[in-house]
Formats: sequence, structure tokens, C-alpha cells
Amino acid sequence: MTYEEAMGLIHGADWKHAKIGLKRMRDLLNILGNPDRKCKYIHIAGTNGKGSAAAMTANILKEAGYKTGLYISPNIGDFNERIQINGNNIPDNQLKAIAAKVKSAILHMDEEPVDFEIITAMAFLYFAEEKCDIVVLEVGLGGRLDATNVIDPPLVSAIMNIGLEHTEILGDTIEKIAGEKAGIIKKDSDVVIYHQSSEAESVFKEKFHEVNREEKTNPTLVTTEPERAELLSRNLTEQKFIYPLFYEDVMTLSLAGNYQIQNALVVLSIIKLLREKHGYNISNEAVKSGLLSTRWPGRFEVIHQNPTVIVDGAHNPNGVGALIKSIDTYFPDTKLIFVAGVMSDKDYKSMIKLTKGYAKIYITELPQKYDRALDPKLFAKEIQIETDVPVIPTENINDAMKKAFELSKENNDMPIICFGSLYQVAAIKSIQEQLDENNSRKTLI
Repeated sequence: MTYEEAMGLIHGADWKHAKIGLKRMRDLLNILGNPDRKCKYIHIAGTNGKGSAAAMTANILKEAGYKTGLYISPNIGDFNERIQINGNNIPDNQLKAIAAKVKSAILHMDEEPVDFEIITAMAFLYFAEEKCDIVVLEVGLGGRLDATNVIDPPLVSAIMNIGLEHTEILGDTIEKIAGEKAGIIKKDSDVVIYHQSSEAESVFKEKFHEVNREEKTNPTLVTTEPERAELLSRNLTEQKFIYPLFYEDVMTLSLAGNYQIQNALVVLSIIKLLREKHGYNISNEAVKSGLLSTRWPGRFEVIHQNPTVIVDGAHNPNGVGALIKSIDTYFPDTKLIFVAGVMSDKDYKSMIKLTKGYAKIYITELPQKYDRALDPKLFAKEIQIETDVPVIPTENINDAMKKAFELSKENNDMPIICFGSLYQVAAIKSIQEQLDENNSRKTLI
């Protein structure tokens, strides 16, 4: 099987008309020999922050000497990013070999799996064949019926911050969505909850006690306590803080954004449970080194200075709200240039309302070439309805970034914030690199 054929297998699977459920996933894994049962897991769900928390957790475990698998979605750059061991993407030759095994297994199924189920099965197979000591799994959508939720009880389940998203699938209230996320909570598994609304937390706690009613079970439920964390310093390259519930010494994050410290508290709580209840040998130095060296693209990521250009994958009101809090911190009382492209099925009207007081000008563009992408002109009209800020629709990300740079230079290097979709992050970073290279050539000439 070629790499192109492997991608065809994955992306050719029909998901739009498939029923949501775990039966296809379970059937596929049974045919493959149940590779999911050969590893131990950390399982992380949430609307926002789960990818960052998964990356930090996996990096700490790697620094502690454990062979650590990491499964994430979506990918920012190469598809292979979705399946990693110790920070290294699955090699093409192994991806092709595993895709061929999954394709053979599908021939024996009554109902063909959808794309995410195929990818998840490939990940389980790879981690099992490579004999990972532990695997960090990021939930794709929801939790209860997500393909990753076929696993037996993990060592720790974690639920990050949640908000209203995919309401047509998960429900139209925080309580309903929390109920879907809580589906990853299993008997005998420790659970960490990102401190959030009482409505969501009550659902998580009720589910935890429901599945652990029998007296023989002794799992731990932890809710992070952000009020106990002390921020020492913060800039666009690092954040220093202390969380005495874990360790009295200073921790340094290389990830910018207010919300990343909140995410890190979940990670520290996971690590504490692994050390104290599951016997993992994770030194404080491994924790500090793991946090410091974690890189996670597209989350309040600075990709250029003078002017400052930040790309953030915020693609829902919850994520944009977190983005705005970071803007308040790093750019107080500053007007900004927003470059935004969104998917048509997102609540982009609420996203506009959150950003309108911060914009000098909006530039709308098309996030890659996706059927769900909202037309830039339609997006521009919605922005004009909600705000009195000028809007410039462009046909693609390349034109949008060039225009943003021109306007920034005309306005004393006004900061540029790019947001709206994780699918556009790689393209924006590539365009920025090209702009930098072109400017360097002009300087040399």
C-alpha cells in the first residue's frame, strides 16, 4: 500500500451518513486482535485544552523515561502528527503497513468504519506493536460514543474545559454536553476535572459516583484549584508559576496564553495520581523539563515579531473567550488586526461578538479547501452586522496575510491575531515563513 492509498482509505470513509456508536469500532478491533487492550492509557476529553494537556502529559512521561504514545486530532501539519511515540510521528512505512492491516480487517466487517474509527484503530495497532509503556489519548468528539472510548478503564480520565459545540450531536446545554464528556469516566479509574462551571462539574461528579458505587472500588476524583496557583511572571515566550498542591518549586511553561496554566494544573494532577497511586517514577525534574519543552502549535502561538503575529486555533465561543482573556493580558488597551476564517457549522456570530471591541480591522478568508468553510464575503457581512469595524474579505489565506502585513505596517506594527479554525494553522505558518524569506531577500538586495 502506498502512502496515497493509505490516505485514500482514511479520507474515503463515509462519516456523514453513519450512525454514531461504538459497535463498528469494537468489531474492527476484535478482528485486529484487540490491540487497544495491550496498553495503559490516560484519556482526555473536553471542548478546549485537551490537545495541550495531552501534549504536556505525554512530554512529561517521555522525560521520565517511559515509551509514551500520543494520539491527537486534528493534525496541524502532516497527517502523521496524529499518531506519535516520544514526540516522533509515525513513520510513513509503518503507517502504510498498519493501514494495509486495517484495510484487510475492514473486509470482514458487516458495516464499514468511518474515517476517525480507522485512524483510531491504526493508532491502537501502532502503540501495541511498539509496546508503549503508556498512551495519552485525546478524545475526538464528545466522549461517551467517541471511538477512543472503547478502551478498558484507563489509569486516569481527565475532562478539560467544556462549552457549547457540536450541539446537534452532543446537546444544546452545558449539562447535556457535560453528560457526553462524562462518558469517558469508568469504574476504578481516577478522574481529574478542570475547574469550571458548577453545572458541568456536578454532572462529572455525579457520573463518577454512579460508576463507583460498589464498596470495593477506590478511585480518586480531583478537581483543580486554580486559586491555589501563583503566577510569578508571564510574557509571550514563557510563563512561570507555582502550584503548591503538586510541588513547591517554580514551573515554567513555554506555551503562551492565560489558559495554558489552567491546562497545566490538570496535567500536574494527572502526574500526581500516576506517581502516588500507580507507581510511576516521575521525578520533579522530569515534570519541570517536560513542561518547559512542550511545544503545541496553533494555541496562542507567536510566529513573528515586529509586528507580532499570533495564530490561535480558537474555533468556538469558548475558545475565542479564552483567546480574548489572553489578549487582555498581553495586549491591554490595544487595537488589533484580526485575520479570521471559520467553518459554516460553528457559532461564528457569538465569536464575532466576543472580538468586536478589540478590532481595528477584520480580514476574512477561506480556511483551506473544506466543504464546511464559510464564504469570506458572507462572513464579512456578518461582521459588519455585528460591528462598525472595517472588514476586508479575501479569497484565500495567502492574500489575507499579505493584506494584514500591509495594514500592520501602516499602523505602527499593529499586532495581528489569526483565529477561527485549527485547519488553517499550518497554512498561516507556511505563508508567514514565505513572507519572512521574501523580506530577507529584499533586505540582502
